[in-house]
Amino acid sequence: MKRLFGVILLTCLALSIALGQTQTPEKKVEKVQPTGAKVSSTNNAEQEVTQLTDQYIAALKAKDTAALERIWGDDLTFINPGGVVLTKTQRLADIQSGANRFDSLEASDRTVRVYGDVAVMTSLTTMKGQYGGQEASGQYRVTNVFARRSGAWQIVSLQMTPITTPADKKP
Repeated sequence: MKRLFGVILLTCLALSIALGQTQTPEKKVEKVQPTGAKVSSTNNAEQEVTQLTDQYIAALKAKDTAALERIWGDDLTFINPGGVVLTKTQRLADIQSGANRFDSLEASDRTVRVYGDVAVMTSLTTMKGQYGGQEASGQYRVTNVFARRSGAWQIVSLQMTPITTPADKKP
């Protein structure tokens, strides 16, 4: 009976450890490169995602659809400030037609969390421009979801939420 109790206890302990590890953000994991140098994979992923975001902003401003084609995953889901859900194809068409225009675009207050081959970035974005031919200048909280596919990061989901001033809020 003691042996059975011990086996059950060890099984429960192992299961709780395994479940706990899958629900927390990835910790800094040191990987040993062939040269023997240690590299923090989380820090590298954060840097790669941040660099891709900078490339993304530059591509939007320049209407560089070739770069956007590479940066956005084919399965992109974009929720614009009006709550409309758009695909990659629709977003590219809006950029090409001029319906989406970015006179200025700046992201600050960035936070990146890495979960293996997925990363989530939240930021404060200030823009002057339009979406779908409608004025969309202002500040937004933005959530970008990135997936690492074949060693390269892509944006697979994006949501923009307008920031309203206290006077705009209704009780």
